[in-house]
Amino acid sequence: MTTLKIIVDDDRAGMLKNLLQEVSFVKSVEEAPEDKNGSLEDETAVERIKKILNEARGKNLFKDIEDPSEWQRELRREWDRDF
Repeated sequence: MTTLKIIVDDDRAGMLKNLLQEVSFVKSVEEAPEDKNGSLEDETAVERIKKILNEARGKNLFKDIEDPSEWQRELRREWDRDF
């Protein structure tokens, strides 16, 4: 998969977004936020991971897992399956 960044005038962004959504091989169309200077934010992978971890902090995401070791074994079994 390839990701493209396209910069357009605000008044035409909606038209381009609609057009791209109609193309069969386009997986998704997303708008990137602009920083204070008007340029697109380029987050590094580390910054994205930090942001995700900060959002997950305090949510107790794994509270429903009774046996963590068995849960991990089951996940590993899924990796070995032929599809």
